[in-house]
Amino acid sequence: MPVLVGRGGVRILSVGGPDDGPPLLVIPSLINAPAVLDLAPGKSLVRYLAEEGHRVLLVDWGEMGRSERRLGLAGLVSARLMPLLAQLPGPVSLLGYCLGGTLAVAAAQLLGPRINRLALIAAPWHFNGFSAEARRGALETWSSIRQLSMQLGAVPVTMLNPLFWSLDDEAVLAKFEALSRRPADDPQVGWFAAVEDWANSGAPLPIPAARDLFLKGFGADLTGAGRWRVGGEIIAPERIAAPVLDFGATKDRIVPPGARIRRDAVDRRDVQSGHVGMVVGSAARETLWVPLSNWLHHR
Repeated sequence: MPVLVGRGGVRILSVGGPDDGPPLLVIPSLINAPAVLDLAPGKSLVRYLAEEGHRVLLVDWGEMGRSERRLGLAGLVSARLMPLLAQLPGPVSLLGYCLGGTLAVAAAQLLGPRINRLALIAAPWHFNGFSAEARRGALETWSSIRQLSMQLGAVPVTMLNPLFWSLDDEAVLAKFEALSRRPADDPQVGWFAAVEDWANSGAPLPIPAARDLFLKGFGADLTGAGRWRVGGEIIAPERIAAPVLDFGATKDRIVPPGARIRRDAVDRRDVQSGHVGMVVGSAARETLWVPLSNWLHHR
């Protein structure tokens, strides 16, 4: 995908769609590469949206350099996303997946009247919606990886994955058990490998951003408690001056239903799937892609 604009190590890529259309900026999670949103032909949410007439742009967090390694989650919004958004014309719609959705909430509020629509997919906001065991495990994970991360200068994805596996360890075992029953030439084996490759990929996370996720998110729940400040403002979903759509998966253990935003005016929709399956699974087109595109087109 061609690079439209960039700042530091963060870039906005042009996926496709009408050049004169209002921009739809897709913000993926920080923790893995954005490839899950563009996995393969027929398995690409962003290319589907472009084919449906949206001007789709995609944030690529990339190999964040020295300038990003000092930024926490709030800094990545105020010092990276907002300057990039300022270079896009007219009203802008945002679509955030997972932790990218959390950042999209802040960006949508800071955009003020320039925000057109905000759509979220499996985006955590109320960290007190995670189980006490999960929150305790997250803090223990940070305690165990903090010192080595400081020595490395960032937090590799391989050091974060055990936490996410622990949130739904039975599902991790079940998916490999199901894989063992498939013949070697089953096309699903290829899809399985593609998703696993994505899940184990991604640039290292800046230490301040990881610290914010663990301590300010899982630990203190600053977002859910209305105490997360970005760009000088307290971020609150009810302050967003645009319609908000929130998709969540009923079988999601990475971002359980209780962790999603709870604003009364949100168009909240549930998908009978898991955290990744809702985006690339066999039913993703009917249950997520199509209704999402229709909602974004609605005026």
